[in-house]
Amino acid sequence: MKFHVDLSRYSLTCIVGKNGVGKTTLIKSLQTLRFADTFTQTSQPGIFNDDSLIKYTIDGLEYRFSYDSDIRSLNSKDIIPNAIKENIDVELPMPYGQRFSFFQTLTKADSEIRSNIVLEDYEKPSELIEFLNSIYSTEKFNNLIKLKIKKNEYYCILLEDSRYIREDYLSSGEYLLISVYRKIKNQCKFIVIDEIDISLDAAAQTRLAEKLRKFCQLYQVNILFTTHSLALMKTLRNDEIFYLLENDGVIAPIPASYNYIKSILFGFKGWDRYILTEDELLQNLIQ
Repeated sequence: MKFHVDLSRYSLTCIVGKNGVGKTTLIKSLQTLRFADTFTQTSQPGIFNDDSLIKYTIDGLEYRFSYDSDIRSLNSKDIIPNAIKENIDVELPMPYGQRFSFFQTLTKADSEIRSNIVLEDYEKPSELIEFLNSIYSTEKFNNLIKLKIKKNEYYCILLEDSRYIREDYLSSGEYLLISVYRKIKNQCKFIVIDEIDISLDAAAQTRLAEKLRKFCQLYQVNILFTTHSLALMKTLRNDEIFYLLENDGVIAPIPASYNYIKSILFGFKGWDRYILTEDELLQNLIQ
């Protein structure tokens, strides 16, 4: 597989492809730059052999992860600079994503969260409130608050009598969007999310791209995600969608339009545009 991304664009990149073509493998490969044991933790043992290799070229410098028979997985002798690691944030799907491991952190912090709420030691995250209300076309999040405890930020919906709903008790889609927003605010240069649509209803998906696009420019970040959702793909620009295509044994993303994806990936046939003419010359030209 060959993949290239320009992080100076501050843009959305959507990767689309058939099941098994390598989307999640690509996502795991990107996370390997940050956590070398990614495949060991998330993949079946024995998937690698002596020829297995991932080669990264970043700003002209090369880093290689090759097969290590001692651990039966990929390993590297190259030192990955912290500047690279700190600028990559990958969200894997269930059950490996960071948002799932964050559950335990939230549970441990609950007593401090409760204390801060009683003492009214919190602030109103106006930007996140607007983001969630807009995505879900609601005012449900007007009472959302942000609490800072040690180095972590937590979000809750404030109820009467110092009661609250912690972010991990919201719907899985709402919790995912809060997690994505947290990553964006950290201004990590390259945010990668596998199966971004898996927890979102169709209406939320249609409003998501526009908001994320604005965040990319505002916070100078890049967001790459995979999806199978036609609703989400239809809201993307042509330069934001890439289809993983295998050609002569090499898989590489190619620019693709929504209609191309719809026909190739889903097998839909038919027309979505009609051109009507009464002019014979124009008819011949069209034909």
